[in-house]
Amino acid sequence: MIWLVFALLTGAAVMSVLWPLARKSDAVDACAADIAFFEEQIAEIERESAEGRLASADAEAARTEAARRLLRARGTSASDASFSRRNAIIAAAGAILLIPAFALLLYGKLGRPELPDASLEARLEAKPGHTDIASAVARIEAHLAEHPEDGRGYEVVAPFYLRNGRPAEAVAAFEKALRLLGPTAHRHNALGEARVMASEGRVTAEAKQDFEAALALDAQSSMARFYVGLEAAQNGDHEKAGDLWSKLLADGPADAPWRARVEALLAQLRGASPTEPAPSSDEGAKIAAMPEGQRMDAVRSMVERLRGKLEQNGADVEGWLRLIRAYSVLAEAEKAKTALDGARKALAQDQDGLARVDALARELGVGG
Repeated sequence: MIWLVFALLTGAAVMSVLWPLARKSDAVDACAADIAFFEEQIAEIERESAEGRLASADAEAARTEAARRLLRARGTSASDASFSRRNAIIAAAGAILLIPAFALLLYGKLGRPELPDASLEARLEAKPGHTDIASAVARIEAHLAEHPEDGRGYEVVAPFYLRNGRPAEAVAAFEKALRLLGPTAHRHNALGEARVMASEGRVTAEAKQDFEAALALDAQSSMARFYVGLEAAQNGDHEKAGDLWSKLLADGPADAPWRARVEALLAQLRGASPTEPAPSSDEGAKIAAMPEGQRMDAVRSMVERLRGKLEQNGADVEGWLRLIRAYSVLAEAEKAKTALDGARKALAQDQDGLARVDALARELGVGG
């Protein structure tokens, strides 16, 4: 009978606090999700600004709007945290007196005491919950349904769609933000990139128009110049693509985050392997001087060394990108697919890294 006593005590304790604290817990969880979402939005704005994908004026405006929403969410959280403890205590006292008696009668009629308890192994396998940022997005969507004129809301939620595999919805949101807030190079670039993602890496005619509109507003836009070059390469105009990318590399900073990708695509365009080091590398120069057969053997050896390194350090996003691209260029589709699967497994906790890997897979047509 001791198990019955423990069950009754546990049930009474849990149910005595569930009801009076339920509303408070829900509110705090909702506010926490909102706060996490807008903090992530501010961090993303900082990253895009640092990478040169977002003009200073646009970055400041977006940061101010996200900060305003963050402060409002925090204010709501503080207000909800002051929920009356007196009411909670009264409700808990009532629950302690009434609920155990009711639970005992009900369990006596409906309970199944002969069933075994859950095993310790099953309990240990249970994973803790995480803040549901999607719930914050759902509230923003509900807000936009009531206030479709809120362009900032669309601009806030669109990147979330893009990062979470919903490019079509990202396109629609970016279009509305552009229409409601007015054209800027950043908004045209964001819409164009969303169109590329929605078309599985293909720079469509509409996307090209967006990037050209961005260039009309900012002739030095790195993103627009890259994608206009990619559109030319995809349509067979290698000379134009090479010229655009070469100028982009010449104009861009040495530590630009997009430089490695542009160099790899430019090398691929010129018939070299994307796994070869930069022209300044001694090893790269030696490989380039080798006869074709020896050169390909050397390249494959480099690729295998890279694969071995990734088996030791799977958190290297750039390494996975190089490996997938290399196998694709070497026409080893199965190895490219295996590398893609390995990257997705190794980067399961790195959402930004996963997004980059998936974008490259779509661009190269690697299945899976």
